[in-house]
Amino acid sequence: MALVTHMYVAPCNQVDDSVCVVRQQMLVSLLDTFDTDFRLVASTDLDDWRYLATDELVVINDAQVEPEVSAICESILQSQEPVVTPSTIGDGWLVAIPLPNDVGGMQVAVASIEGQDPEMLRRLAKLWCSSRQYQHQVDKYAQECEQLTEILSEGLEELTFLRSMVAFLDMSDHTHDLTSLAESTFPLLNDNMHADCLALLLTPEGLGPLRAVPALVWGPKPVDGHLLSRVVELFGQSYCDQPVVKNHIHRLPEASELNGVRDFILTPIKSGSTHYGWMLAANRQLPEGFDPSSDWELSHYEFGTSEASLLCTTVSILATHASNCDLFQEKEQMLVNVVRSLVSALDAKDQYTCGHSERVALYAKVLAERVGYDEEACERIYMTGLLHDVGKIGVSDAVLKKPGRLTDEEFAEIKRHPDEGWSILQDLAQLKYVLPGVLHHHEEVDGSGYPDGLSGDKIPLDGRILAIVDAWDAMTSDRPYRNGMPTQKALSILEEGAGSQWDSQLVQAFLEVIDRIELIRNTYRLHERPIRKMGCGI
Repeated sequence: MALVTHMYVAPCNQVDDSVCVVRQQMLVSLLDTFDTDFRLVASTDLDDWRYLATDELVVINDAQVEPEVSAICESILQSQEPVVTPSTIGDGWLVAIPLPNDVGGMQVAVASIEGQDPEMLRRLAKLWCSSRQYQHQVDKYAQECEQLTEILSEGLEELTFLRSMVAFLDMSDHTHDLTSLAESTFPLLNDNMHADCLALLLTPEGLGPLRAVPALVWGPKPVDGHLLSRVVELFGQSYCDQPVVKNHIHRLPEASELNGVRDFILTPIKSGSTHYGWMLAANRQLPEGFDPSSDWELSHYEFGTSEASLLCTTVSILATHASNCDLFQEKEQMLVNVVRSLVSALDAKDQYTCGHSERVALYAKVLAERVGYDEEACERIYMTGLLHDVGKIGVSDAVLKKPGRLTDEEFAEIKRHPDEGWSILQDLAQLKYVLPGVLHHHEEVDGSGYPDGLSGDKIPLDGRILAIVDAWDAMTSDRPYRNGMPTQKALSILEEGAGSQWDSQLVQAFLEVIDRIELIRNTYRLHERPIRKMGCGI
């Protein structure tokens, strides 16, 4: 190992304590090896070698070494090999051993040893030097391993976070918006970011990417949301496609406007050409006793490429998920529009029952909520209600619009509409959930209904709910040949048929929400169908 020469050896209170420890350890090792105390000699100038006090290991300026020792030390500078030579300052042999640089500068350990074979001393000195070199390499490798372990640990923590985040997104449905996803993600993210504040800022449509509104500000020491919006205005202009990392804000011209922000990482949330907003990490967490005047501590506790990369990866995953949610919602809306088109086709076919399907859907949603359906299930039965009579598209107009009593043959044709509806819808995978209600909304609990004559709990719950609200709307709605029944009369019919025609528990639940049902009936208005103007086909 090459040694640095002409280096002043600082007193122990001016150097790292670890250097003093290493010096002491080597003196102990030399004592154990040679059974003799060694003294340390240091070079403060090319021709000026002085002894070090072994108690404090500081240079003693008036303890200049003997010329013999100085000459040997000079030769060691060139050879880097231990020297064993007859001693002129005492009996026996003078042993001089070069020490490695980890003791601080060029130093030599010297001792006078009596009654020993010089060749044995020379070999022992070389073995000791080799041992120190090996130990130095071992210590170096151990330090490198420790650093590598720390890097791998940080990488593993980041990987664990990303896997946890992806797993969370896999379990979440497409109704989760960016704010709710960020709220679930921030605690995991900050285990690696170590920020006082994490924030999600969204850009309202039409206002541009720099008009960001705080949607979520989270952390152990949150920053005022208006201040974070100002960060976007000041620094987002040039960084709409990449992250920006700013440390030591107090040194920037914008510092006066950002009082409370020491440092930050700002990254855009984008997917393709869609800009959703920004994610921001502000103020790297500082340990207790932090010294802001120390450049080393300032550089150690600041945001860097590792944090910026992790935040960018997180944002990329969230942006992709947000884009998928948008596509899913577009698909859902397209499906709803197709359903409404089918209902409009049915309404156009039978204008006398126009609005019946939507009212049934609204009533069904209220009753389903009453009996414990969750929000998603309520939306599903609403869709089922819209489509429950879609099979009437396959029934002839003469039968469908006949104002008087139907013949047996005509009633048999009407009874086909649940099967017709099933046939129309069964190939639509996204609407499979509507089939039980569409097919069985005319079943009766005593088994006398159609199309399959199911009874009791064998009738799907959706079908039993729709049977009640379908009958209610039929009884209370006006027809060209009759007026709708009064509320009390229709309720009496439902109560009389409970347990035979309709599920008695569902009838009771219907009575409990009758006020909401009546409010819907009294305020319902038909949607006006658009009328195309001449020359406009779009």
